[in-house]
Amino acid sequence: MSVALLVAALGGCVEPLRPDLSKETRPVEVAPERLGNVFTQASAYARNVWDMQLFGGRIWLGHGDSIDNWGPIPVWSLDGATGAMAQEFSTNDEQVDEFRVLGGELYVPGHDGRGDWTKGEFYRLEGGRWAEHRTIPHGLHVFDLALHGGRLFAALGTEEVRGQETLLASRDRGESWTAVTDETDRVYDLFELGGELYGAPLMNASDSTAARPLLRFDGERFVKTGAAGKLLLPGLADGAWGRMVRPTEFRGVLVYIAAGSSFDWVPVSLAVTRDLREVRRAVFPDAAAVPYDLLVRGDTMYVLASAPAAAGGYTVRVYRTVDTVAWQEVFHFASAAFARSFEESGGDFWFGLGCGYGAPNPASGDLLRVRRASWAGTAG
Repeated sequence: MSVALLVAALGGCVEPLRPDLSKETRPVEVAPERLGNVFTQASAYARNVWDMQLFGGRIWLGHGDSIDNWGPIPVWSLDGATGAMAQEFSTNDEQVDEFRVLGGELYVPGHDGRGDWTKGEFYRLEGGRWAEHRTIPHGLHVFDLALHGGRLFAALGTEEVRGQETLLASRDRGESWTAVTDETDRVYDLFELGGELYGAPLMNASDSTAARPLLRFDGERFVKTGAAGKLLLPGLADGAWGRMVRPTEFRGVLVYIAAGSSFDWVPVSLAVTRDLREVRRAVFPDAAAVPYDLLVRGDTMYVLASAPAAAGGYTVRVYRTVDTVAWQEVFHFASAAFARSFEESGGDFWFGLGCGYGAPNPASGDLLRVRRASWAGTAG
């Protein structure tokens, strides 16, 4: 099918911009600069760089292990200009799993708090200082936060009993919360598409739309949609459990990683959908590459992918697209471990390495940098 027909089939009414591949040169292999490994946990899995977030001129780093409980976990940052690293704050959590920029402020959901289970917490950078807000009822796990319609929303993991609902909303910046669902199953991810807010639980790749379907906020409560794991998790084995990881709205479509498992998620494919009724699997030039992270810069999306190398280790690739149909490699490099997360600042790319649970890799937690000068001009 041609690009134009494929876009039309997905509901596009305007021909998207596409890279002119005829004017692009072949991407080159680059040699990343290793900045070091500042994480002190003896466990390689706990040194996974789960997320990297550019904010305030610094790149914030998340790591930790909520499976084997390696907290408390400090928040580290590195200077986007110099690469200098600093320990900024110590959370009372077992893992700093992700950062969220909401309303111009930086947040950390309390992924696995070390306190009692009656309250969960989130952290917010306020006036240059991190503040803990331990206010979320039954927030054993605070998996995600979102800002929608002037309210702060939290997606939780609780003990899964009535009275411990897993989607809450706050009108006072997180000081008090109200349940906005009847669901008690864990909800891992919040995202917006077309101005609406969705909550994604752990889903089963079965034919049943009743197997923990995607939830949509109707203005008052989260309601079940007809979209479930069989549709939303392309490439996942029938009957397997999985998640929508790093959901990102880009040019009117939703792009996310379809991944197996829950805490130790394993990427299977990159999924693209315009309306949550049809989902297609993105095709990379390297068919063995699987996605780990997404970035949007203006009208371009970048995807971080890794694939096992024949000689050992991994080949890490950065792809870009302007239409979610054509994916062009920007550069690649050899690595001892796969890259779990990445960021960009001033044309330089930064990478955090990781490993799977039960498959320790001594390079997990290594921080790498690829300078703009080493790749600019090689891929258009």
